[in-house]
Amino acid sequence: MNLPVANFKMTKQNKVKLFADPEDEQRSLRIRKGILEAGNQLREKHPWLVKYQDQIGMGILITAVSGIVFNITQYSRGQMPAYIAIPLSAFWMSILHELEHDLIHQMYYRKNKPVNDAMLATVYAFRPSTVNPWMRRDVHLHHHKSSGTQSDLEERGINNGDRWGLKRLIMTGDNMLAVYLRPITMLKTTNRFIHAQKNLNKSEKLKLRARLTASYAPLGHLHYAMWHGFLLMSVAKLAMKAVGLKQPKNALWKLADRTTKFYAVTIAAPNFLRTLSLHFTSSNMHYYGDVEEGNIVQQCQVWTDWRMRPLQAFCFNFAGTHAIHHFVVRDPFYIRQAIAQDCYPVMQENGVRFNDFGTFKRANRRLEKTA
Repeated sequence: MNLPVANFKMTKQNKVKLFADPEDEQRSLRIRKGILEAGNQLREKHPWLVKYQDQIGMGILITAVSGIVFNITQYSRGQMPAYIAIPLSAFWMSILHELEHDLIHQMYYRKNKPVNDAMLATVYAFRPSTVNPWMRRDVHLHHHKSSGTQSDLEERGINNGDRWGLKRLIMTGDNMLAVYLRPITMLKTTNRFIHAQKNLNKSEKLKLRARLTASYAPLGHLHYAMWHGFLLMSVAKLAMKAVGLKQPKNALWKLADRTTKFYAVTIAAPNFLRTLSLHFTSSNMHYYGDVEEGNIVQQCQVWTDWRMRPLQAFCFNFAGTHAIHHFVVRDPFYIRQAIAQDCYPVMQENGVRFNDFGTFKRANRRLEKTA
């Protein structure tokens, strides 16, 4: 079912949002009720999911990190080829992303901040291509309030709203290029995000701007220096081979070549594959540009098409479950996955779109632009 889109209005008397279709609020409530019921039934059937939620989160962290460390160790010993190590580590890193997302919502060790922070730091260490998770927490929580609108820094940062082409494809797997190749766009979106923080005074907004500017420091800058260094050296070696030149034999060149290659295989390339898969799905299953603020029915679609499975494998079926999270935040990622099939019917019946691939030609808008 395709629902009409129009701007919401806000009355001066009570500041209540009035959606273009008043039924959208009821649709949202019905979807939320259905998701909560599915989650409650799962918890009643398996009460340990609630009792040991903190321990489950820690167990997932230890398992994923152990998997990555094992791959790194085997590769360094020459017992695992790069073409195996990279996708295996990308899979574990995709689970770490889901875990970080849950930690941002404080689903594990909510009452124990040092442990929560330690888990965030560990996840960050193996996913250094991202902004630091403490900064991302502010940006992500705002995303829930204003998904698909002009101040949605998180989605705009991963190219949502841009026309599809080679430039967007390149930026989809590289967070730093997504900033460097769109400086004006990112500056404007950052300004809108800061302006939207109505609870902050001028001094606090200046501090927020400083934090946003430094959001990739220090790990992100080191990561991209190594990753881009590897890519540049690879291009240089191909060029030298093409024109018949021999590679330098000095110790500095050999050290840089060996170090960047090892980092690329063990950390950078898996993160690139994970990021490309996640951002391709996330930036296309979220709508942008003609979404009513606060209208959750309009914010996301769901992908269940089999052709998306290769990408979904490296982002833990993100496009199949993330819309559920927009309606009900409480559930960890593995519970969303477990109840997804039970949630789909009520979501479809109440206006959530499924497999709307027309979004690629509409630059993520729900409807075609009109003159």
